[in-house]
This record gives sequence, structure tokens and C-alpha cells, in this order.
Amino acid sequence: MTDTPTPASRPDLSLRALLRLACAYAVATNGTILMPLIVGALMRRFGVGEDAATGFAALEIAGIAVSCAIFPRWIARMPRRLAWIAVIGTLLAQASGAWMPNLAAVGAARLVTGLFEGVLFVVVAASLSNRAAAERAWGVIILVSGVLDCALLVAAYALPPDFVSQWLFVLFAVAFALIGWPSAAAGGDAVQTLATSASAPPRPKIRWNVLLPIWAVMMLVYSVLSAQWALADVVGHRIGLPPERIGPLLALVSLLGTIGALAASHRRSHELRLPILWAAQLLMSVAALWFFLVHGGAGFFAAQLFVSFAYYAVTPFLTSRISSLDADGSLLSRSIVVTFVAAFIGTALAGTALTQLGGLGCGLALGACAVAAMPFTWKAFGRAAG
Repeated sequence: MTDTPTPASRPDLSLRALLRLACAYAVATNGTILMPLIVGALMRRFGVGEDAATGFAALEIAGIAVSCAIFPRWIARMPRRLAWIAVIGTLLAQASGAWMPNLAAVGAARLVTGLFEGVLFVVVAASLSNRAAAERAWGVIILVSGVLDCALLVAAYALPPDFVSQWLFVLFAVAFALIGWPSAAAGGDAVQTLATSASAPPRPKIRWNVLLPIWAVMMLVYSVLSAQWALADVVGHRIGLPPERIGPLLALVSLLGTIGALAASHRRSHELRLPILWAAQLLMSVAALWFFLVHGGAGFFAAQLFVSFAYYAVTPFLTSRISSLDADGSLLSRSIVVTFVAAFIGTALAGTALTQLGGLGCGLALGACAVAAMPFTWKAFGRAAG
């Protein structure tokens, strides 16, 4: 825990810039927070099971991963223009899902949506690379973007289920159009990377002994979160909760869970990273198992909340740790590919795992993944990483 952050070559972002980036991040990552709603809508609209619905819904996450893997250096050359293209493309691709005739076509639309969303994610990553106080900046961005996406979740669940099943993606497009301008304007914050590149020190050598354990933690933690969250609507129906109750519970979980990001905002958070991360991973393990054993609304809500809280407590530390090793945002963007690959795997296999293993087996498997992340956390944030 004696690890010292790499000196940043770029100043803190203003509050206005952070809000712009939060809007872009909300558009880029809405598929994760809104996944229970998407899975439930696809099941009702096309009459398919949870395995097919989660598999096709996960294609959006795959699209984000592709963008983050292939395009970061290219996007860095003209982030302002591409941010506008990404916002417009996201809105059009989102809305198109309402008119697709079958599940496969909707899956293709989600894949294209993810490709555009991934561009915005790269813009956010490039804007935060080598920034002072990156942990606090990520905490603010994740908190604000989570509130924006959760407000949409509340609104969608308040509408009639039949309407949402058909017009959900149009609702997404309209909602994100309201924050489209600041999301696109966030491209200007990434341009500064190019302005400082001439005077910046040589690109540091990648510290694989730190980066590989971080990737392992990302894979394990994010696969747990994505699998559990994708099944939230399914589990709620299985224990007898009506849709009008599931919606508010999930929305409240999403809103309150983002408070976990505040763990990175305390002035002593940097020196306490390791115990905070271990506590969050233990909490996620227990809560993930508990979630599949609950029988009522109170347990459903509490287990969801603890998993979400743990996830948001972990995320700012992981992203800021990579940002400290990153010269231009490309390392973070490509590292996040690991996150979205894990999210894709967790989401795509969630329905099959529940069907094959049952609730107890699925919960044990997810809990074991969260515990398995702890030794890798020590490698990334303990004394050996200094």
C-alpha cells in the first residue's frame, strides 16, 4: 500500500468538464445499468427464454469491447468530430431496435449501438489519462452517470410493460438526445491529450506486473456484476415480485449503489485502497450468493444493493490505477476491453448458468469469482506493486 501515484502531466478537470464526461459516460455504458430492463423487454417481445435474451442483449457490450480494442489511437486523432458522430450514431442505432422484426435483428442493432458507444468510452478514457486526482474524477463521473441512467430506469419501469417491450429503444434514444450535446462536447476534453503530447515525457514502459493483476480483477468482478444484474428481472419474477415493484427496486438499487463510488473520494482513500477493495470483494461474494436464495422483496433489494455498492466501490480504483500508467488513454481503453469481454461473458452465460446450475449453484459460482479476485488485488495494489 506504499505505492505512489505516477506524477500527472495534465491538470485537474473543471466541474463543467466532469459533467460533460459524465453525460458521455452515461450514454457509453447505459447497457450495463439498463440490462435487466433490456432482457425483460426482449423476453416479453419475442417470447424467448432468459438464455437467448441475455445472449443477444450482450452483443451491445461486445460492440463496446470492439471499439475499445481497435479504435483508441484513431479516435485520439480527432476526438471532437468522432464524439459527435458517436452520439448521433448511438441515437439512431438505439431507435432502430424498435422496428427490427426478430431477435437476431435486434441483436445486430445492439451490436452497432455498442460500436458507437465504445467511441464515447474511448473519449472519456483519453480525457482522464495522466490527470491529477484521477480517482476522484472517476468517482464523480461514475456517480453522476449512474444517476442519469437510473433516472431512465425509473421512467421506463413506470410505463406500461407492453409499451416498453416494443418502444424501449426509442425511449432510450429520446432520453439520451436530451444529454446529447454535452456528451458530444466532451470530445473537446480529449483534444488536450494531443496538445500536451509534444511536451510530455516519453511513454512509460508498461508495468505488466501491475497491469495483468488489474485485468484479472476486472475479469472476475465485472463478470459477477454483469451476470447477476442481467438476471435481476428474471429472479424478481421467479420469486413472485410484480413488474411494478421490480422496477422501482432496481432503480433504487442503481441509484443507491453508485454511492459506492464515493469510497474513492475520501482524502485517505488512496492509502486505504487495498482494504477497501478487499472489503468490497467479500461483500460482493456474499451478496451474489444471497441474491439467488432470497424469497421476498426486502432480500431481493438488499442483495442487489450490496453487489452494486461493491462494484461501484471497486471501479474508480481500478480505472485510476490504469490511468496512472497511461500516457494518452489508449492503455485504459484497451484495458477496458477486458472489462467488457468479462461483462459480455457474464451476461451471455447468465441465463444458461441459472438454467443449468439452479439458483444455489449460480450464486456459489459468482461468489467464488469475487473471492478469487482478492489475491490479484494484492498484486496490483499491495506493497509488491510499489
